[in-house]
Order: sequence, then C-alpha cells, then structure tokens
Amino acid sequence: MSQRDPSGTGMATMVQVESQDLSAMGNRAAIAMCGTDTSYRAFLAACKTILEGLHDDVEQVRIYLLDPVDRMLREEAVVDHFGGQEGSDLIPLYQLSEEVTTKLVGSQHHMGDQWEILVPLPVETQIAGVLALVSFQKFPPHLEERILRLGRSLALGALYVRKSREAERSMQLLKAVTDTSAKLQGLEGRNILLENFVTTAVEAFGFDRATIFVLDDDGVKVKSALCARAGFGVFQLPEIPELPPLADQPAPHPHLPGLWIPIRMGSRRLGVMFVDNIYSLDAPSRDVLQPLVDLASQAALALENARLIERLRETALRDDLTGLYRSGYFLERVREELANSRRRKDSTGLVMVDLDHFKLINDTYGHPVGDEVLIRVADRIRQNLRVGDTACRKGGDEFIVLVPNLTADQGGKMAQRLIEEIRASPVELPDGRLVEIGVSVGVALFPTHAGNWQDLWSRADEALYQAKQAGRGCWSLWSTQSRLSLGG
Repeated sequence: MSQRDPSGTGMATMVQVESQDLSAMGNRAAIAMCGTDTSYRAFLAACKTILEGLHDDVEQVRIYLLDPVDRMLREEAVVDHFGGQEGSDLIPLYQLSEEVTTKLVGSQHHMGDQWEILVPLPVETQIAGVLALVSFQKFPPHLEERILRLGRSLALGALYVRKSREAERSMQLLKAVTDTSAKLQGLEGRNILLENFVTTAVEAFGFDRATIFVLDDDGVKVKSALCARAGFGVFQLPEIPELPPLADQPAPHPHLPGLWIPIRMGSRRLGVMFVDNIYSLDAPSRDVLQPLVDLASQAALALENARLIERLRETALRDDLTGLYRSGYFLERVREELANSRRRKDSTGLVMVDLDHFKLINDTYGHPVGDEVLIRVADRIRQNLRVGDTACRKGGDEFIVLVPNLTADQGGKMAQRLIEEIRASPVELPDGRLVEIGVSVGVALFPTHAGNWQDLWSRADEALYQAKQAGRGCWSLWSTQSRLSLGG
C-alpha cells in the first residue's frame, strides 16, 4: 500500500497510480456513465470507479461537465472515502488556466495541506469537462501523461451524458410538435429510434414516404438507409441510390413533391432525411418544415450518441499507446478465426514479434524514447496488415498478429519483411542520433503446428524463443528442431 503524506511534501510513493492502467480505468469509469440515468448519478458511478482504483493515493474525486452555452463548468458529483453526493460547485470556464482549457494538459496546485490536479476531458481541441483529483501528495511529472490518459478515456463518457441530456431536451421539444411522442418515450437503440423518426414523418406529418440516409464518418458516403412508406411499414433499402449534392439547409426536390432535410451535428453531416408525396403528388405544407427540422435534430442526437458508444467500445479494446488491440479482445478473435479456419479447411498463422534489447533502449535513452520505439514498431506492423488481419500489443515490448489463410512460405516472407522494415525505421533523437530498432519474430500455423488456440499461442512463443536463441534479428517457423526453420 502507498503511504499518505498529509505534510504535502510529496515524498510518499503513489503505488496505485504507478501500477494501474489508467486508460483502462478511464474506460471503465466512462462505461459506468453510459447507463439510462443521465443525472448526477452517472458521474457518481464514474467517480466511485476512479476512487476505488486509486484508493490509497487519492482522497477525493470530482467531475465537472462543461455547459457549452453559458461556458460554465458544473460540478456533477463528489466522492471521497466517506461517501458521495451530487455536486454543487460552479466554475466559469475563464477561471481555469490555459494549460487545462487550451493546451489540454493537467494543472496542479495546493489546497491547504493537500494537492489538487485538474485533468481536462478533451474532445478534439476542446474540453467536455474536468476531472479533479485531490491527494495529500503531489503527482510526480512522470505520472502526468498517465493521468491525462485517464482524462481522455473518461471524456467519451462525459460527452455521451451531455449529448444524452441534449437528446432528452430535444425529445421534449419533439413532444410539443408531434402527436407521436408516446412512441419515442423510453426507446433504446439507434435503429428503433430511426424507425420511429421515419414513421412519424409518414403518420404524423402525412407524407407518403420518408427515408433516412445515414452517412459514413466522412459525411459523404451513405452506409445505410431506412424507409417508411404509407401502408408498407418500415424497411431497409436493399440498394442505396446515389444522392444529389446535399445542402446545409432544407431544400425541395427538383422533380418530386418532397423535401431534403439535413441531419447535422454542428458542422458535421451525419445523414439526410427525404420526405415526399410520391403517390398523392401533393406539395409539402409549409407548416411541417419546422417540425421536420426538429425531427432531424433529434435524429442527429440519436446518431451521434450511437457513434460515441461505438467509439467508447472501440477505445476500450485498444492499447492506449500504440492503438493496437488489447490481449482480451485478441484472444476472442483468435478463437473465432480458428473456428472459421476449421470450416474453410485452410491454415491460420500467429506471428509473434518481440523487440530486441528493449530494456537497454529504456535504460539508455529513457522511457519516452522507449514509448516512441513501441509506437514505431506498431505502425510498421499496422502497415503490413491485410484485410482481416488483427494485431495486438501483448504487453511490454511484445506484439502478436493473427493472419487468416497464411501458409508457411507467406508467414516467413511476412516475418522477414517486418524485420527489415522495422530495422529501416530508427527513431531519431533531438540531437540527431538514431536509435536502431531490431525485432525477433516467431511464426506458428494452425492446424499444422497446433490443433487449438492455446497450443498455437505456445508454439508461436516457442518459435520466438528459437529466434532469440539464434542471435536475435531473425525469424523462426515453429519446429521441434529449433534451427531447421530459421531465417533472417
């Protein structure tokens, strides 16, 4: 356990902060916020998760959410070792330092005999809120980046709650302008909501047909379309037509009695709704325009919240430093792919990559350079992935790649290519010196070398060991005879 330091000298060690994966903790706290309750209880759950994780090093946890309209940070929840409650404090945004609001870095200051660190919850180039941690000891500089990772993970949860609250407010507006509000009450899931939006346009506003086109992240390509037609119900369009150039404001169709209603979140285009009277050929009434715009605003919030949830789940699966998948998800993919390989009756490869002399790099140049080396190796691995391949950071300086439909010859070529491309990508220091990077690679194949995922994992690890024993900087295809399959 760590030792508390009420004197404020900062001499006590911060064991929990040193040992915890704060990015993963932030993901857990963010997920705790994404329930059906968007009140202070959502933030209370997140604060408790953080306090439990940093129990011996932090005395109090508070979360502030930024109101983007009045530029005020509202304290949502406060939790300490004696319990938790709804927050009551207000902080004008201008009172925070530029380090937090603009540079998006942490800020520490004394509070009597304690220290408080304000951690930004960044969303792109702005903040969604602030996490406040109170401790009897100052956070050492080498832990600041880890604390910032906690804030970056937590930001998605805070943004989700804010968007959900906006959705609730927009829902109230929608109730005032449509007679179908009861249908929208308590609905969960993007598809169910979108079905109600197109149904509302047909049944409540009297259109013959309504279609919502959901756009990809680029705001151009249509990835799905949901249509409602009077007398036919709701259905997915099997073939998505090519859309005309879309305007940022509602616009009439040039040939049909219908309207294009953009679905936007700020400057981002999320989709478009098209309503028309294809059967009656009646021109749309002017008094439905504003309710349709309100309906599109609600659809935008539903799409944005779905996107945030997808991002949050994806972030929880990935290593914070390299962006590659974590081991837990990777193991699921291995088991899934081996089942597919049995069905296809082909081979699947497991390629294990380990840095050579990584401890020496850390000891010689420091951990920031070591992190840059890990990022460089992960980038080279990512560049060599085919569609369907999955890469993972196993932990420390070891990486694994799952490669479906891989032969022994292809596995050897892939391993050699990784060795050469990583060797050709040294990290340059500020003084111009180059940090050379070398890796060893082990390859094992299913079902040639192993009949299940556990044995396949062990065989790849043994092949990696064979490459290390052969002098590093080379690759090995698993064999009972360690030197028969070496390359490099």
